[in-house]
Amino acid sequence: MPGFELLTASGFPRSAAGAAALAAAALLVLLQELGHRLRREEHRAWWASNGRDVTNAAGFAAIALSLRLYGFPGPAALLAGGIFTMLVYGSYVLAADVARARHPKALAVAAGWALVALLLLFPRPVAFFLGGLASALFPGAGAHVSAG
Repeated sequence: MPGFELLTASGFPRSAAGAAALAAAALLVLLQELGHRLRREEHRAWWASNGRDVTNAAGFAAIALSLRLYGFPGPAALLAGGIFTMLVYGSYVLAADVARARHPKALAVAAGWALVALLLLFPRPVAFFLGGLASALFPGAGAHVSAG
């Protein structure tokens, strides 16, 4: 099964990108909270759903860019960013609406940081997995993949 090859980044740039990924995870949760509030309070306004789309896109872009800077190739960063965005959205909804937790934002931030930690601590296996997933979803797309 082919996988994406992780780009080499080290030292301060990689550490800064890791910190940016953690910040992007927290930002994404804050944006989810804003989107949740828009859905709850402005459900009749025509622009509310567009506002939620913008908040989701901004959070997605922040996490995908930070992963790209960390060394993930562009397609892997996009795929991981999309999956991450959906998981963080789900964790916020689970904490706020299903479990009715007292502090859903804190729980969602903790979940986001745990997910980012997995991406940052195991970047090669994650990139390899994402490459295989991309190959399965888009066969023959011509993406450069490597088992390295």
